[in-house]
Amino acid sequence: MENCKGRSTPCEINSNKVSEENSVPTDNRLYREIIGSLVYIMTATRPDLCYSVTKLSQYLSAPTMSHINTAKHVLRYLKGTANRSLIFRKADEPLHLVGSCDADWGASEDRRSITGYGFHLCSKGPLISWKSRKQPTVALNTCEAEYMSLASAVQE
Repeated sequence: MENCKGRSTPCEINSNKVSEENSVPTDNRLYREIIGSLVYIMTATRPDLCYSVTKLSQYLSAPTMSHINTAKHVLRYLKGTANRSLIFRKADEPLHLVGSCDADWGASEDRRSITGYGFHLCSKGPLISWKSRKQPTVALNTCEAEYMSLASAVQE
């Protein structure tokens, strides 16, 4: 992966769909190593990886070549965006908590939505807290999924 071409997006378009030719099961040791490394990087400094890593983590028990290729796409994204990081500077404005949250309604195979949120200490500052995770229950509509996302963010 050292000489690979960098990517500008952390996730491929339509990465949810597994093509038939790439749905061959593969050794999950390499896949788990890649995902474990991505989780470490995401948790420490790269909140832009949250959604991609959360989606890829759902296939740790039975990854296919398609999942490995998607994980490699995330690694290429890291190579292409190696200069990006969280930078904390003294704020010119008063500190106040600014947060946002969102949910994708029922996009997973088990129809549970994925919740994501992020918090800043001022409107122009870097994220200080973020999370992306699968909701514990199935939302019956998009409004319910968004309310579950809001409840998760407020608990933070």
